[in-house]
Amino acid sequence: MFTVKIMNEFIHSPLWIYDEDSIIDEPEFIANDARLQDLCNKVENMFSSYYEFDSHNEPCWFNHEKEKGEKNTMLKLISCIKERLAEINDGNFVVEDLETERLKNL
Repeated sequence: MFTVKIMNEFIHSPLWIYDEDSIIDEPEFIANDARLQDLCNKVENMFSSYYEFDSHNEPCWFNHEKEKGEKNTMLKLISCIKERLAEINDGNFVVEDLETERLKNL
């Protein structure tokens, strides 16, 4: 049994896969699912676009207003990711969504 955590991070898929001890590589049935990977790429690119470099007198600045303005789109994409994970789940993993509540509270 493993856990799929949904968490946004700069230049990283929103999917983080954990076994009982630590983070692990994506299982093939997740890594090779074209629909799921397309959704993850959209989320990754969107979230990474909120980071601006050499902006606002900072080496790296996070654009919270842009994230807030696009939160409904992000929430829809995350919902689609959760739906797809539910479709391909053979009972070998659980999903922990760490983004939806955070986004709703923006």
